[in-house]
Formats: sequence, C-alpha cells, structure tokens
Amino acid sequence: MITATQLRDFAYFLSNTSRWELEKAGIIAPGPSGDTAWKRFNNDFDVFAIKLPGEKLTALTDMINGYLQVSEHSREQAANANRRVGAAS
Repeated sequence: MITATQLRDFAYFLSNTSRWELEKAGIIAPGPSGDTAWKRFNNDFDVFAIKLPGEKLTALTDMINGYLQVSEHSREQAANANRRVGAAS
C-alpha cells in the first residue's frame, strides 16, 4: 500500500527528474530521437510508462525505487538530527 508520503515523494520524482537522468539510465534516447518520450514523460506519464518496453520499464522502476529510498533515508536522518538537538537542549 502506498502512503501519502510515498505519493508526495513520487510526485517530487516526476517533477525533479531530468532528461539527462532518463537518457543516462537508457529509458529514453538521447538527442532529438528522445524528444517525444521526454515530452510524454512530462505531460502524460501514465502513457509513457504503459508504452515502455520491459527492460526500460524495469530501469524506470529501479530509478523510482532508488529515489523513494533516498527520500525515506533523508527523512530518517532529519528525524534523528531533530531528536539529538532536542535531547541536547
């Protein structure tokens, strides 16, 4: 089950992911040949994901999971820091 925090993190992923990152991961083609995919990623993500072949869909899933894990880790680090600051007060 997805949580509200995960949904927000996914929205951040969509808004913060650059074309260069998708090209580097092999999800879209670099240069003009990737223009349609890049536009679809930004404007019609559901169709973008549906049309990806298996290996590219797996790469996208790995990319999203990595982003979500980093976000969760960052929240945990911030919470730990806040606890330490609170304990030191």
